[in-house]
Amino acid sequence: EFCGPSHSSDPQHAESFGMRDTPQLPLPACFVQQAQKERALVERHRDVDWFKAVGIATVVLIHALPHTYSGLEITLLDEWIGQVTHFAVPGFLACSGFLFAYSSASQSFSAVRGRLERILLPYLVFSAIAWCHTRALASLGHEVDTTPFPTKLALFCTMGHYYYVFLISFFVCITPMIARMPDRLFPLVLAAAMTLQLALEIHLVPMPSLFWHIRNPTRLLAPFLLGWQVRRSHDLLRQWINGSWRFVWLLALLLLNCFCGIGLIVLDLWGDARLIAGWAMTYATLALLLVSVLDRPTAPWAVLWLSNASYPLYLSHYFFMAPVFAGWPQSGNFDAARIVVAWAAGLGGGVTFVVLSRHAMGEKLARKWLG
Repeated sequence: EFCGPSHSSDPQHAESFGMRDTPQLPLPACFVQQAQKERALVERHRDVDWFKAVGIATVVLIHALPHTYSGLEITLLDEWIGQVTHFAVPGFLACSGFLFAYSSASQSFSAVRGRLERILLPYLVFSAIAWCHTRALASLGHEVDTTPFPTKLALFCTMGHYYYVFLISFFVCITPMIARMPDRLFPLVLAAAMTLQLALEIHLVPMPSLFWHIRNPTRLLAPFLLGWQVRRSHDLLRQWINGSWRFVWLLALLLLNCFCGIGLIVLDLWGDARLIAGWAMTYATLALLLVSVLDRPTAPWAVLWLSNASYPLYLSHYFFMAPVFAGWPQSGNFDAARIVVAWAAGLGGGVTFVVLSRHAMGEKLARKWLG
């Protein structure tokens, strides 16, 4: 099937070659498996692979930056880097929207359970690891969060960045309703979602506590729907970005990103104009990445691997960064070396963990329980 229909499968051709009564032997299992692998390779969306690979490397960088939770001030450069890398999580949600729109199973509520299992089983495993890590720190005399584990598990806060697991789980649950939305209504819903997101970002809508703000599905519904819309408009986008027009779009989006990046430097830190610039830069960066990778026929093996391993890397990387932070406290000054070392420890440790776990458990079992 991968190579196209064979002549022997057609009765007319079979008769002409004297093969009508010849028994058709099944292909060896290794041939079938190889064909399946090749078919899956052909059907991959290289643009999604690029988004996920760049996204996971960026997420680890974000978590390597110093933060204000310890009560220390961070530099404007740290804050600026955190803002310009803000596209990473919206990019992951856009990829999910794209892939769900591509799947014919998205209209069925029966597909929700399988998707939730692939998300929640690894979350439960890594949450248990996080609990053990917390208990180990407490036994060494460190101050730790005393919220009961079942409560943290239910609120998706066994680790701070696991809020994403709640968001993607919520969007999986509403996917059948999105898939059944009339075509004419979809762009209006997308526009409304983007408007609501902007209103939340600039605080036109009262913001709840930070805990619930980052877990608010309406704040990140827009990128999920945007990815869905990109899939619906894929052929049209290809026409717009074809040939020399790709260079024109790349130049325009690069200038827009530069303009927004400068705005993040010169505008008032908490002013509405700067918040709008940050919101616009998120989508400008996603658009720049899309135009750069759309319809690329190939991708380096490292990109494909990072794409396939992005979820376990997301869940595991912080465990390898924590020792760096423990031995290298924030100074209140910009510390590029600390950021690079923490980023390398998180990404390198996560990659090593995924490689070893898939080797020891087998890829199928490891992907089920660890992502």
